[in-house]
Amino acid sequence: MGVVAVSAAGVLMGLRFKAAALIAATALLMIGSFAWNGLGLPGYVTIARFLILAFALACAYIVGLSISVHWKRTRV
Repeated sequence: MGVVAVSAAGVLMGLRFKAAALIAATALLMIGSFAWNGLGLPGYVTIARFLILAFALACAYIVGLSISVHWKRTRV
């Protein structure tokens, strides 16, 4: 469920914002991932979960950015 939510956020960010928003969202994701570790999971599980979510965010951002560029080209 987290991957879907992060991917949707990434696509929406790609449609509207540029790379600075991706950097800020990744930092916020990292802080939230380590702060939310209330389950007491080992460190490698938290880091692996963060890396999966960060990868999904970056890929979805690229998809949103591609859609945005294509949409702007076809409008002209």
